[in-house]
Formats: sequence, structure tokens, C-alpha cells
Amino acid sequence: MMIEQSSSRPSRHGKGSERLSLAAGGISGSWILWLGLFFVALALLGGSSRPDPIQNAALRPIAALLLIPALYHLRIADLAGARALLALGGLMLGWMILQLIPMPPALWQALPGRATIAELDGLAGLQGMWRPVSLTPFRGLNAVFGMIVPIAALLLALSARLKTHGLLLAIAALGIVNAAFGILQVIGGPNSPLYLFAITGRGAPAGIFANENHAAVLASIVLLIIARLAVEGRDRALPAWLKLSLVPAYVFVLVAVLISGSRAGLATALLAICAGALMIGMGWLNGKAPSSHADQPGKRERRAGLVALVGGASGIILIVAMFLLLDRSPAAQDLLPSTAFEDIRWSLWPVLATMMSDHWMVGTGFGSFDAAYRLYEPTALLTPLYINHAHNDWSQLVIEGGLPAVIALLGLMGWLGAAVLHILRRGPSFRSIVVFWIAWLAIIMAASLVDYPLRTPIFQAVSIWLLLCLAQDCRSVAGGTGRPQLS
Repeated sequence: MMIEQSSSRPSRHGKGSERLSLAAGGISGSWILWLGLFFVALALLGGSSRPDPIQNAALRPIAALLLIPALYHLRIADLAGARALLALGGLMLGWMILQLIPMPPALWQALPGRATIAELDGLAGLQGMWRPVSLTPFRGLNAVFGMIVPIAALLLALSARLKTHGLLLAIAALGIVNAAFGILQVIGGPNSPLYLFAITGRGAPAGIFANENHAAVLASIVLLIIARLAVEGRDRALPAWLKLSLVPAYVFVLVAVLISGSRAGLATALLAICAGALMIGMGWLNGKAPSSHADQPGKRERRAGLVALVGGASGIILIVAMFLLLDRSPAAQDLLPSTAFEDIRWSLWPVLATMMSDHWMVGTGFGSFDAAYRLYEPTALLTPLYINHAHNDWSQLVIEGGLPAVIALLGLMGWLGAAVLHILRRGPSFRSIVVFWIAWLAIIMAASLVDYPLRTPIFQAVSIWLLLCLAQDCRSVAGGTGRPQLS
């Protein structure tokens, strides 16, 4: 019996065929495995901002192991699209590590806010102790190890050469899973087995997070993403099932926001709805056919699109109105009562201002806020509950990271602003993309004013992926013009 030898031979470039398929937008079987494992681990284990959940003991090793295929397949050329992100991330990680290096007593005792620690050392006979900038070095080391997750998210996306469309679909899928968990948690009640964390808001739709506010903010971002996919679906060869699923997915995620008790989530969802309507309206106007009679099929498509736009907007407005009028949105019920204005977040502000004034130079160390806060906590704010975050991530960044962290943040904001302006200058056809990015920034900035979503691994990974999408948008709109690219 003759055995016929296959004519296909390994490529001279080793992994060349896999790279070509990825560059063309396809994903090989091995990459589906690696990316799927990271997605599942992130969704089920990455929803807590606390330093001590048991889930971290599984999530971080999984992310670290996935760095192996990411680094193995990574090429220098893949990093070109994320130079700014790598530089700013490296600056932040470097400062986090520097905060953990012990210094001579005379040096660390001269730092602001260290007098109490020096006095305690004297009472304990530890006058010659070398100490780092961080008030809680163990928490600082934990924060450094926590960077493994966003680093893995970045390198996996780069080495797999994921495009904007694929990244947006991945985030949308994460949001749908989050919404499904949240709705089922409400149905199952406080004892539902679908709550993933021991310390969480039982009875509320926390989704795949420990905090329902974070679940609602992610849902708001996903509403934006679905609106963008709907706009771009006219010009992309999207599968029919995907186009048909956008509206049900949008409604599903919206319902998850409306049943939550998150005021921040409700506010950001309304912003996302308005921005999404503006994006779709701009996309429809930019796609209108000329006023000649030669393109009657095109005109009929535009009329059908307008009818769908008006019908969809009316349906969304009707859903929101029904939830609000029937008192089925807990967050809306909490907007007007006086307790909303007596929130402890506002009572914390004078204490946060004092802490920022004392530690603006080098910070107290990442992960040290709750320990530093105890040195400032006034008697009037003593309650059975404890404060583990500032509930204002902007001020907490200043308190923990000091001036170097602020410089890194300003560098990131400068890059973001330049990127959005770069897209805006390309003309009216790109304005819907500009609306998307401005709305996303507004949602993140507003949510970080009253909470700390970016402290969770899920939001860290999602933010990294969205920043990569922004860099790719810049490269896309600049293609072929010879103009400088911002990535």
C-alpha cells in the first residue's frame, strides 16, 4: 500500500502561517485557547479591587503563565503600535518598585508624614531601621504583582495582533456576561450562588464584580461599544447573526444597569445612551446618498436605516421611562433623598485634601491608602465600617503615588487628548469615533471621581484594550497620508 506524502511543508518562517492569519484578522486554534483562558480567568476572578481575595491566588499565576506564549510570539514590530502605552506603563511600574526600596533612616524620616513612624521606632528601639517610601511595603509588593494582569492583557493583544474590532467584541462579550450574572443574581436573591466574591453587595446586581457600581460602569461602556459596532456594521462585513444580536444585547445590558442601585452607573448609562444616539445619528448622516435619482436602492436603504434609528431610539426611551416611572430603578430612587447628599464620599474630602497636601511629593506607597488614612481619620467619621479606598481615584493616586504618578497620569491624558484631536482633524466622517472616545473618557473620569473601578483587574485589562483600540484608530485614519501617527 502506498502512502501519499502531503505536499504541504512547514514554512521557512517557522510560525509565519500563524502570523499571516492573525495579521489578516483570523485567530489560530492555539491563540483561541490562550485568549479564551485569559478571558474566562479575567471574568470569573478579576472583579475585586481588594488586595486579599482568594481569587488573586489563581488569576495572577494564570496571567503570568500566559505571558509565556505572549512573549514567545511577540516581535519588536508588534510593539510599535503601543510605544506610548509601554513608556507610560513602564514609568508607573518603575515608580511602584522604587517605592519599595529601603532608604537610610535620615532620608525616609525627612519625608512628610513619617514623624509618627519615627517616634514609634524610637519607642521600640528601632532607631536605625531602613524603610522604603511605602508605608505598607507588603501591600506595595502586592500592587506590583497585580500589574501582571494588565501586562498580560497588553502583551496577549499585541502578540496575537488583535484588531480594534476584535477587542471591542471581546469587551462587549465581557459586558454581556456581567449583565447575565447581575440579572440572575437579582433573581436568585442574596443567597444566589452566582456571587463570585465573599465580600460583595449581596442582593444587588454585582455581576462579575464585587461592587455593583463597577458592574454598572462596565455596562455603560459596553453600551457605547455596541453603539459603535452598530455604526461600523454598515461598512464592515459583519456576520448576519452578529448584526441581528446588537439590539437584543444592547437592551439586555441596559436592563442590567437599570435594575442596579448604582447612581454612578445610572448617570454613566444615560451618558452612554446619549453618546450612542449621537454616534448612530452621525453615522447615518455621513452615509446619506447624494440627491440624484441614480441611486434609488441606496436611498431606500438610507430610509430604512432612518426608520430603524428612530424606532430603536424610541424603544430605548420607552424602556428607560418604564423603569423610572414604575420605580423599578433603585438608583433613580436614591437620587433625590437627602441621604444622597450625606454620602460619606463628600465627608471624606477634607481628610483627602489634607493627605494630598502632606504626601504630594512621593506618596505613601501604592496599596497603602487604608493604613495612611488611619493616621488622619477624624473621630466624627468613625463608624462600624472601615474605609479601604478614597472613593475618589484621582485623589488616591496623588496620595499613594505622589508627583511621579501624577506626571505619568498627565502624560497619559496628553496622549489621549492628542490622539482624539488627531482623529477629529481627519474630517466629518470620523466624528462618530471621536464621540465614542470622548464619551468613554467622560465615563471613566466621572466614575473615578466617586469610586475606584480602575482598581479592579477587569477594568485594568479593559482599559488597556481600549487604549490599544485608540492607538489603532489613529493609525487607521492616518494611513497613507504620511502624517505622523500617535502610536
